[in-house]
Amino acid sequence: MATHPDPRTATWRPPASAEGPITADVPGALGGSRLFEQPQYRAELQAFCDFIEPPGPVAVEIGFDYGGRLLSLAQADPAVRWVGMEVRQRRVEALAERAPANLLAWRVDARTVLRQFVPAGRLSRVDVLFPTPWWDEGHRAKRLLLTEAFVADLARALAPDGVAHVATDVGPYFAHVEGLFAGWTPAPVPPVAPVPSRRERVCARGDLAVWRGAWRPPPAATR
Repeated sequence: MATHPDPRTATWRPPASAEGPITADVPGALGGSRLFEQPQYRAELQAFCDFIEPPGPVAVEIGFDYGGRLLSLAQADPAVRWVGMEVRQRRVEALAERAPANLLAWRVDARTVLRQFVPAGRLSRVDVLFPTPWWDEGHRAKRLLLTEAFVADLARALAPDGVAHVATDVGPYFAHVEGLFAGWTPAPVPPVAPVPSRRERVCARGDLAVWRGAWRPPPAATR
């Protein structure tokens, strides 16, 4: 792994504002949790529920970008059902056109899905790779993906032996992440995918440091 942090990322700080209480209503991109109150989106939700219902491992990548990494994982391990959650429509459509039967590409805000629509303990793995850190204070408070509430939702959605896997090239962001997962059990980082993501290739070319961590849910996670 490269050992040279990008100096442009050293000034990032977590949001100063405290989170409010966790509620069923999740704000977020694409209308948040209220999106699925609209009849035209119910078929998408049902397709997701049907996809993850059969027994067997289910893995999720949140924010899959161009999708090459996720596609390579699905092709390499057909026994796992892989779900890619991404808010950019063109990238979802492009991946869906190439997806094998064990890969579902879904245009959705993952925060909504984890809070409301994933049965407790159903997921075996969740990858959050190079999440946008949001540099200004207002966006950090409102749009940061990895928060206490989101990690609580991960703890509920993951199986007891499931793994949350995070990677970032922003050192202070990873320090923030380590604080969020402080009560979890450290786990081995999953093997590198057959095809690296676009950001992984950028970091390799620039000899930039990448911080990675993996954790299993705490025993006391509410299920």
